[in-house]
Amino acid sequence: MQAHKALAALWREIKEDIAAGRRKLLTVKDETRRDGQNAHFHALIADISKHIGGELADEDDAKRILLSAFRIDTLNDPDFADEWRKLGDLRIGRGLRGETVLLGNQTRNLSVRLASGFIEWLNAFGIDHGVRFKAPKSWQGMEAR
Repeated sequence: MQAHKALAALWREIKEDIAAGRRKLLTVKDETRRDGQNAHFHALIADISKHIGGELADEDDAKRILLSAFRIDTLNDPDFADEWRKLGDLRIGRGLRGETVLLGNQTRNLSVRLASGFIEWLNAFGIDHGVRFKAPKSWQGMEAR
C-alpha cells in the first residue's frame, strides 16, 4: 500500500514533464540515515570535539576520525558487517596536488542501522573520555514525564 501511494504521488508530480517529452530517471535505493540521527551524531561529535580537542578539535576532522574508529571497532560485528561490506573499503589516495586523500565511507552513506550504532558508539566513546554531553535541542522544552 505504501509503495502504491508513493508511486501515485510521483506520477502526479512527473506526468506533465513526461507528456511534454522531458525524460526522467527514477532511482530506488535503501533508506540511509535519518535527519534525527544526523542531528544527533553531529551534536555528539561537537561535544566530543570541544572536550577532547587535539586531533579532534575540528568537528569535520573529528567526524572522519571517529567514523574511522567506529568502522574499525564494528567491522566484524555481526550486526554491522554486512552494512560495512555494502559501503566498500576505506582507501587512501593521492590528490591532484600530491596530497593524501581519504576515500570511501562518509556519514551521508550510513544506513539507518549503522547511524544508530554510530550514535551508541559515540556515547560510549564520550563517556569513556569524560565528555559531558549537552541535551539535544530536540529535548529542549520537554518536561520529565
